[in-house]
Order: sequence, then C-alpha cells, then structure tokens
Amino acid sequence: MKEKTKRKAGRPKKEKQPTFILPPHKYTNVMSTLSQKEGWGIKQNKIPSTWKYTEGEDITVIVIDTGAPQHTDIGDNFISGYTEIKKEGIYDQEGHSSHCCGIICAKNNDTGMVGVAPKAKVITIKALDKNGSGTNQQVADALKLAVKLKPDIVSMSLGSSAPSDEIYKEIIKLYNMNIPVICAAGNEATQGVNYPAKYPETIAVAAYDKNGNIANFSAVGEEVDFAAPGVEIYSTYLNNQYVNMNGTSMSAPFFAGVVALLLSKHKKQQKETGENDCVTVEQIKQHLLKYTIDKGYVGKDKNWGYGLVDVENMIIEKAGVIDKLPESKEPWYKSWAIGIRNWWLDLVVRYF
Repeated sequence: MKEKTKRKAGRPKKEKQPTFILPPHKYTNVMSTLSQKEGWGIKQNKIPSTWKYTEGEDITVIVIDTGAPQHTDIGDNFISGYTEIKKEGIYDQEGHSSHCCGIICAKNNDTGMVGVAPKAKVITIKALDKNGSGTNQQVADALKLAVKLKPDIVSMSLGSSAPSDEIYKEIIKLYNMNIPVICAAGNEATQGVNYPAKYPETIAVAAYDKNGNIANFSAVGEEVDFAAPGVEIYSTYLNNQYVNMNGTSMSAPFFAGVVALLLSKHKKQQKETGENDCVTVEQIKQHLLKYTIDKGYVGKDKNWGYGLVDVENMIIEKAGVIDKLPESKEPWYKSWAIGIRNWWLDLVVRYF
C-alpha cells in the first residue's frame, strides 16, 4: 500500500496560482448519435451482465472537475452542481467533466452511450475553470464541500505535482467517513503519480487500452493501485455531443462506476440481511482485491498497481473463473524496457 506522505513542519510556502490542472488530453471524433454505443471497456469487462443485479442504484458520486454536465444522455442522473470558480457558474464549459460524468452514469436508454453504473447519480463541484486550471484553495474548498455533502464516492480527474496540507486534511476526513476518493494517477509517465492520487488514503487509477496494454502515457509509481480503461473512451461532451478521449482522467470515473456497482450491491444485501461488510475504504479495497486479475509483474507493480478488477465476477460472484481480458500484445522487449525505465526513475528520485 502507499506510504504516508511526509510533511515538513513550519510555515507553508506561498502557493503559486494556479496549481491544479487537467492532465494532458485531446478530444477526437466529436459527433452526435441516435443509437447507443457500448464502449470497449464496458464490453470487455462484461459489465452489462452485472446490470441484472445492480446498475448503481442509491449511489451518489461527487465529481470534482470542470463543472456540471448539460446532456440529455445523463439527464436526471445529474442531481446538483456547485462551483468554486465564482465567475463561471456551475456548468461545464470545457467538456472534461461532462465526459467523466457520462463514463460513470450515462443512461441505458438506447441513445448515445451508456455509463458503467447507469442508475448512479452525480453531483459536480467545479474546481477547475473553462481552461482546465484551478488553485489549491479551490480544490481544497471543493473537498470541504464534499465532506459536508457526504456522497458515497468522490472522483477526481485532476492533478498537481506538489502536495497540499489543506487538501490532504480533507481527503483524510473523507477516508475516515468511509468515502473512497478515486483519483487519476496522471498522464505523464516519467513524472510519476500526481497529487492527490499520491496520497495513501486515495485509490490511484492507471490507464490501459483495448489490447490489454498499459497506456504509454499512464503515470508510473508505487502509489498506483489499480488500472481501468483509459484509451479511446467514448462519452458525453458539450452541446449533447460525444467524443473519444484518452487519459487516466477517463480511468478514474470508470473505476468510480465499478465501485458504485459494488457499493450498490452491498447496500441491497444490507436491506435483505441487515449485514454489510463493504463499508470502510479498506473493506472496499479488500473486496476489489479479492476479484483482481494480476497484470504486469507478479504482485503489485508501478504500472498496473494490483491489476484489473474482474467486475463481472465481483458483482455476480459466479462459480469458477470468467474469461480474462486480452493478454498483452506487447513485444517481449517492451516489459524489459519498462523495467529499465522504472529502475532509472528510482535512481533519479533517490539521488538527484
């Protein structure tokens, strides 16, 4: 697991503004569509088979990003929005948050696309402006509001190279409230895992592609916990349109949707039996780990973390083993090269 972040005592340095930005990203194939498309990540993870048991009912996810979606494919799955960018209002003007919200909970309605948990709800808190940037204070204030609103999950697809005591304080509060904070690991592999994903109380998510390979941009580091689909991800956008995007920004909400299915399932079981062993963040992690398919090096590694969650088996709890995701098509020398790169990064971090 991730080690506790060491913080120096004394007077904090004055923060440069802005401090938080969206990970590097690009929108491709902006389009409108009438038919519904299931993304490759949803198909490959056999998520539609889990919807007989749960679609994320009774789960609320707070998305801290560029603002509230205005998209018919999300509709009333968006329940409220707030902003820390006072001059812009609550709505998304960049498109990033709209894309993330669709990945989590776009409706299963034969139109456009469908989210991982199509009956979950989202609340948005705008902490990044129309240019995709924000300050430590704006992100900290968004987290303070999340503490007050008490969602089931918080999803954050943003990052900074520097820690913040105020942000970390709020993340610890959410952790102690049994609210998992799911974060994008980052899109600059050689720069390591971003904050807040670097904090041990969060769940840091890396990105992989439809061929079963870790994305070449995905952040590398000991803090990576799991990987989720993050290449050519099709989701909602501005003006009722849809786009493909790449990034751990897409992996984090995908994983938040998976956790929404897990929590919804256990809430239903609690109503039936009065018991729920999936309440604390550590219990949630243990349930995820129980159904994780190891990838990369044996055990936890810096690219895949613990690996990929077998969503179908986790929700349905079928006897036996379901079909695994595609084996990596990487040439033999690529894993060797990644190992050399990780060794070199360790040297740089330790001695320079």
